[in-house]
Amino acid sequence: MNNPLKYSNCWEDAFLLGKALRIDGSSNILSVASAGDNSFFLLHAAPASLVCIDLNEVQLYVTQLKETAIRRLTREDYLAFVGFEDSRNRWSVFDLLAPELSAEATVFFRKNPALIHNGLVHQGKFEGYFRLFARWILPLIHNKRRIEGLMQPKSAEEQQHFYAQKWNTWRWRALFRIFFSRAVMGKFGREPEKMKHVEGSVGELIFQMAERHLQSTACQHNYILRYTLTGSFGQEYPPYVLPDYYHAIQKWLQTNRIQYHLATFEEAIAQYPQSNRFNLSNIFEYMDIPAFEHNIQLLDNYASKGSVVAYWNLMVPRIISHESWRETPVVNTPDLGFFYQKFNVFEK
Repeated sequence: MNNPLKYSNCWEDAFLLGKALRIDGSSNILSVASAGDNSFFLLHAAPASLVCIDLNEVQLYVTQLKETAIRRLTREDYLAFVGFEDSRNRWSVFDLLAPELSAEATVFFRKNPALIHNGLVHQGKFEGYFRLFARWILPLIHNKRRIEGLMQPKSAEEQQHFYAQKWNTWRWRALFRIFFSRAVMGKFGREPEKMKHVEGSVGELIFQMAERHLQSTACQHNYILRYTLTGSFGQEYPPYVLPDYYHAIQKWLQTNRIQYHLATFEEAIAQYPQSNRFNLSNIFEYMDIPAFEHNIQLLDNYASKGSVVAYWNLMVPRIISHESWRETPVVNTPDLGFFYQKFNVFEK
């Protein structure tokens, strides 16, 4: 059965996004929801407003449920409810939260109780893909001790030596490229149509980006990498649930509400012309060049001076060339989303 939930976590670096967008009390954020995590993270800086958009209503339901849970639950209870920690009473917690959800979200989760019972953060199709790799593929290459050794603190020189001498085996190179190939990823991880603009070997592109990251000390405390290699976050939690951020986000949510819209960026920018901070995930690489340029023209038409847009290129380059926008990259900060080719930041 096709999983209607594509992502139950955000797989883009929230820290990098936060530095790029420079949120403050005058920020009106328009953000691709995905699973909500990075949109929530931006709330710790207390913006004026947040609108979450997506083309998949299930992603909006998941984000809405997480929002309600953050507002109502202690951090410890939230970690247990969504699956970062063990719990036996998730459904009773859901019953507590359900009256605050939209009718559509409530119906969806009552029809799909396993998403709650089994820990929401592990239930997306993409998470299943990572867990498949961690459970069945990586053990054919490296044992648990070596996997942990890769992520243990060490100097930059020691990290490079570990990768070269202990990690980068022929089996690692071969099986990684196969598992993250276009065919396997299209079947188990991402929809094939989302890769239709990709040129070249998908497996080779991702291998090159992973190789660069695994040789750097940035891989040693990376929640994204840990989930990829082990199928669990362990104690490397996504930023939005770290204590200080969680409490700041909760404070904002207790006096404000996120607005949700099932909409394209084109539809949303027209409806929310006051938006001046944009988290656009990697939506542009799903577009051909004329569609991308059309959307950038709309962005330029509506966005005020000083607006900032941030987005990723996974495997398809899409760079704003409009004269009104200047590139303002975040320097000296590694991207924990190690499989992305480029993080783009532009300011008007």
